[in-house]
Amino acid sequence: MKCENCQINEAVIHVSKGTGFQKYDQYLCESCANASFDVYLSHNKDHSNINQLLKALSNMQRKQYRDRPVKRCESCGSTVDSILKHAKFGCADCYRTFPDTTKEIIARVQANQVTHVGKVPESALEHLKVKQQIENLKSELDALVEKQNFEDAVIVRDKIRALEGGDIDEL
Repeated sequence: MKCENCQINEAVIHVSKGTGFQKYDQYLCESCANASFDVYLSHNKDHSNINQLLKALSNMQRKQYRDRPVKRCESCGSTVDSILKHAKFGCADCYRTFPDTTKEIIARVQANQVTHVGKVPESALEHLKVKQQIENLKSELDALVEKQNFEDAVIVRDKIRALEGGDIDEL
């Protein structure tokens, strides 16, 4: 793999950069890494430079974090950091302001639970059952058509139409 910086030398160092939700990997040759991190990384007899390398990387990450532009919600002024800190969005506009991180924020705030697992209202229970039946029948129909079993596919198609038309008794 070639160095992503100079595109000449072979990459020998893998660096993960970024903080929070914005991370990316970079593959560098030794000379580009030296220039990038301002640390002497050559293979000389003194291999104790690991502490110096770790300090430089840590300082770079802190500097990148401080220097990054902070996106704010125009309505309430919330940032991603403040939403995570308080475990709630500032207003309804925050969902539109942070669309690329909303799902991750919700997952983090709700202990990685992003699907609804609560109770279903009685009034919606029958509708959800019918909807699930239709989805199952459509999958079955696709499989039958794929197998070119058109006689059974017609029967399944008619069942789907009956359910979609609200005629539950026809089944």
